[in-house]
Amino acid sequence: MAEEMRNCRLTVVVPVYNRAERVLATLDSLESQSLRPLKIVLVDNNSTDNTLQALLDWKSRVETPIFEVTVLEEKQPGAAAARNRGLAEVTTPFTMFFDSDDLMSPGHCQRSLEGFDMNPDADIVGWDCEAVSHSGKMLSARFSDRDVVWDNLFYGSMATQRYAARTALFRRAGGWNPLCRGWDDVELGLRLFSLSPKIVRLQGPPTVRIILTPDSITGDSFSAKAAVWENALDLMTQAQASDRRFGRYINFRRALLAGDYRREGAAEESLRLLAVAQSNESSLFFRMLNHLAVIYRGVGLPGISRLLRPFFR
Repeated sequence: MAEEMRNCRLTVVVPVYNRAERVLATLDSLESQSLRPLKIVLVDNNSTDNTLQALLDWKSRVETPIFEVTVLEEKQPGAAAARNRGLAEVTTPFTMFFDSDDLMSPGHCQRSLEGFDMNPDADIVGWDCEAVSHSGKMLSARFSDRDVVWDNLFYGSMATQRYAARTALFRRAGGWNPLCRGWDDVELGLRLFSLSPKIVRLQGPPTVRIILTPDSITGDSFSAKAAVWENALDLMTQAQASDRRFGRYINFRRALLAGDYRREGAAEESLRLLAVAQSNESSLFFRMLNHLAVIYRGVGLPGISRLLRPFFR
């Protein structure tokens, strides 16, 4: 198989945990890709159902000399650890991470490589996606190549499904942080941006459909997993310790999270996190904006990050 795969340029890495029934739709969307040769790396993240066997069975059915499938196991829990295990196996110049319950249209991988070919100095190529909520509502998931740090922090523009990058860039950034158990894509995005990559946003209709499920890590409550989100923000602060402006962005993100707690009825948690945000902010003006954000978000009003963006420039 090595000879046929010599010219392969893209690897898709997919971590999988307890998705035996749902992962086949994702896998079939990978097989349907028009791009050949293509490498797929599947990482079972210590599943307790028969996910691993489902991955092995799929590999045996679909693998060809120009469609290489590798199935790995990662015992350390968490998608970040599984993605790092997959990244370690990548030998192609470009890597795309993908999630185990999402779908890509047949031309998606080809489109991503054409994006790099048309922009040979690009380090990251991204695209808009469509998302389907568990209630069936269609949503837009936009990739940003302009106000990248802000859009990543507040709109998740560096979500896993929205871009591909040079493999060397992922490695220079240090890969995924296994200590980050939520918003790990946002945290990685900040470290990627710190390397000043060339970013290109592809035009055209979405070629990825994100399937939002009730058992996603966010679930229906932020306050129920407060430690997860606050740890992620602490790790982001550490990664951006030398940049005061970005640190202020992250602190404002803490205030929004405190507003989410308040909206969910977790008043004490909200006050506690707001106190953390205010203790990290030396400016009275920005402490006032933080407080306003908690109130605004706490009553369920949308758009506060867009409304207050001009004050953070």
